[in-house]
Order: sequence, then structure tokens, then C-alpha cells
Amino acid sequence: MSLQPISMPHRAARRPMEPLLGVALAAALVLTQPGCEVLNAVVAASEQAGMQAPALVAPTVTTTGPTLRQRPGLQSLGAYYCPKMLGNQIGTIGCTLALGAAPPKSSLRFDFALGVGIANPNNVPVPALDVLVALTLYPDDANATALGATCISLCTADNPGCTGAPRLDACTVTAGTVKTVEDFVGALPKLIDGIASGKALQELEKSSIPAGGDVQLDLVFSLGLDPALTVLQRTAMTWLELYVQGKELAVDVPVRVEGSVFFDVPGLGRIAVDWGPLAGTWRLDAKALLAAE
Repeated sequence: MSLQPISMPHRAARRPMEPLLGVALAAALVLTQPGCEVLNAVVAASEQAGMQAPALVAPTVTTTGPTLRQRPGLQSLGAYYCPKMLGNQIGTIGCTLALGAAPPKSSLRFDFALGVGIANPNNVPVPALDVLVALTLYPDDANATALGATCISLCTADNPGCTGAPRLDACTVTAGTVKTVEDFVGALPKLIDGIASGKALQELEKSSIPAGGDVQLDLVFSLGLDPALTVLQRTAMTWLELYVQGKELAVDVPVRVEGSVFFDVPGLGRIAVDWGPLAGTWRLDAKALLAAE
């Protein structure tokens, strides 16, 4: 028996290309429409065409810091606290003669910097949504430990009024074991008072991680004056003791920082990647350190 070739209708011969055209059309939309919805449309179109969608994975996060960008000198802290600790007029006069007049509280600002590096191994851009930061002062001292936490939302082109204030449901995920904002409910309110850098908006706009690329965020946070001064009062008292004894005028404050970065990954949805904890020491001495803007 001989095999005869089977002739296929002209339209049937072209049919396998039609789903591919749909994928190409969906992909073209990426050039004209922002947002993760378009990327999800490409993935869905690929599935409808019987093509295997690329397996997307979570970005990787690396961090550096925290390093002080601005702090008062210990003599300023001592001059601020000395009259409060002695609590009488004669003591205040003695404090002023020894240390100078108490500075205004507004001059006792602490700012710290945190570098966040994000690498995207996928072949599509991935939006970064939020950054969670938790800072602990004196982490190993049960009598002095102070925890502060803050959540900032990164900015997108369709949100020109963005200031970093957390959007609805920011720094949360529905499943998983990563750190979310709920894990730090016991944090001291306003110990981290928010973004401090003059270039904050420029950093917050780095919210789209390019395909196969990376982004480096240089975030600077300010400590709330009242919570920070309450916690650091023991530091000032230690300095005053050193001052009276004529010893080295420097005090170390141990610190720890940790958190998560939240993403919207096509096909995976809203996910978070933990970073830290990072341990460090803030050395306070007589000389003030001012932020370099």
C-alpha cells in the first residue's frame, strides 16, 4: 500500500500562527501601557497560545548600613540633658558654665542612611512596591532596647503626588513567613520619623526594576526627636560621667536594622523578600556630624 500526501486547506495551514500573533499584540502593549497588568496579559496570552510562559522568580535584595549621616555632638547632648537631670536653678547654671547653653531640641537631629540593592533576574521588568525598615537601638540590652519601624511606598509614573507615605495594604502579604509591618506592632511610635534626604523623591521613583537589571536605593531616614532623645538620654548620662572623670569622650550605640522589600511579580503576585538583620555601631563623640546633601 502506498501512502498518499494529505492536502491541508490553505486556512488550516496558517492557523498555528494566529495565537502567536495574539502574543505579539499583547507584548506590543507593554510599549504603550505601564503597570504589571500588561505583563500579566502577556503571560496569559502565552498560555492561551499553548506556549510555556517563562518561570519568573523573586528579585534578590542586598543592603548596606545603617550609617549615620547626621547627629549632634555629645557636648550638645550633654548640654541639653544636664539641666534636665539636675532639675534646679543652681544645677542649670553649673551645666551652662561647664558645657554651654542648652541647644534647641531641633538641632539634635539624627539621620541614618540605608543602601538597598535590588537585582531582577527575570526577562521582564518587575515593580517594587514598598520597603519595610526596622531599627533597633541597644538590641542586646533588655533595659534599653528600643525598636522603631517604618513602611515607605515607592513612587510610580501614574502617582505624581507620591511622597513615600505608605499606600493602602503597604508592607503586607497574604501568605509566607517574611517580615511584614504587622511583625513590628510593638515598635516605639515615630522612633523612625520617615524619609529625611533632600533627594528622597528621586530615590523613591526608582520603583521599576528593569529586565535583567538592578536598582540601588540610597534611603536616608530621620529619627523622631522626642523618641530618640528619650532613648539616648542614657547615652548622654554616660558621656557626662566620662566628662566628669576626664576620660575619653565617646560613646558607642549598638544598632541593628532589618526589613523586607515588596514586589508585584507577574504570575506570582504580591511577594516580599527579607533582608538583614545587619548589626553596627554608631559612635558618638564631641564633634557633630552633619548630613552631606
